[in-house]
Amino acid sequence: MLKRTLLTVTVALISVQSFAYDAKSCQIKKEKLVEQLQYAKKYNNTHRIEGLNKAIARLDRDCARYVKK
Repeated sequence: MLKRTLLTVTVALISVQSFAYDAKSCQIKKEKLVEQLQYAKKYNNTHRIEGLNKAIARLDRDCARYVKK
């Protein structure tokens, strides 16, 4: 019984930590994409701007399950 309880608690803690990591990872990725978008706008690189906007939208969609707004 004790082993089962310890296993359940361990799995729960690992799950919580993995969600926290994913949310932080999403934030870091978005910051990097936004930085690249600023450079693309500075140099008027329209194709890069379009691609980065799509990447940011995709990242927002995919990360929505990890980050509560």
